[in-house]
Amino acid sequence: MFLSSGFYGDPERVSLDLVEVAEELRRRGYKGYIHLRLMPGTPSWVIREALRVANRVGLNLEAPGPSFFAEIAPSKGGWNLDLLSRLLYAASVTRYPSHVDTQFVLGASGESDLDVLKLVEYLVGSGVGRIHFSPYTPVPGTALARVRRRPTPLWRSRQLYEAETLIRDYGFRLRDLEPLLDDEGNIPPSLVSLKRRLAQAHPEWFPVDPETASLWELLRVPGIGPRRARRIIAARARGELSLHVLRRLLGSGWRIAQRYLDLSSLGTGTLDSYT
Repeated sequence: MFLSSGFYGDPERVSLDLVEVAEELRRRGYKGYIHLRLMPGTPSWVIREALRVANRVGLNLEAPGPSFFAEIAPSKGGWNLDLLSRLLYAASVTRYPSHVDTQFVLGASGESDLDVLKLVEYLVGSGVGRIHFSPYTPVPGTALARVRRRPTPLWRSRQLYEAETLIRDYGFRLRDLEPLLDDEGNIPPSLVSLKRRLAQAHPEWFPVDPETASLWELLRVPGIGPRRARRIIAARARGELSLHVLRRLLGSGWRIAQRYLDLSSLGTGTLDSYT
């Protein structure tokens, strides 16, 4: 269940109304998922109450900085004080990063992917668990439509979701992604996944030896995600890692991953035996 509201008055009152609805649902026996979307300027004590009754709490940053925000939502308060600081506070008082999220409207303020990714890296490092990207679509008759900004293509949103996942779950840094950016600070569209493009851009990372690689080195390998990487490390710790075991652990990711791995230390058998 997702609960949000229009900004119809004092942010404390508006957000507290949402919390009270969630509390009433819990009182009546609802044990399912509740997501509360709070208002700019929500007081700290209301944020704590929201985290107590909801599974996830969020505040929409809308844009990757004050100047961009002032262009698209000047009536929603100050970006640093009313939004960013409240979002970071929520992330600081919960033990579960996935309980806090935010959203950007892509393309409404003319920001680049680099502008967005700089803030994404900071937010992830500060404990914000989820970041959503909503492509901008002009609405006739509104101020932004008169600026004549084009609709944001879905592929841009998809690529930024990929980049955010790589930063949040795979340990990639912004500096790792920079070789993919064009002169305007944007990631060009491609049918190839962002992770495979990064592997092509960083040949110095490979090959990776699964017998000695760290978790983060394994996560750089296309075809290996967090679950598979941890299973490889667990098998290695038990002394069970072999070419056959590795192929089984990687499953469908084997055909891609093997190109980036040094398999010479994995006992008997040849690569051709398992392709």
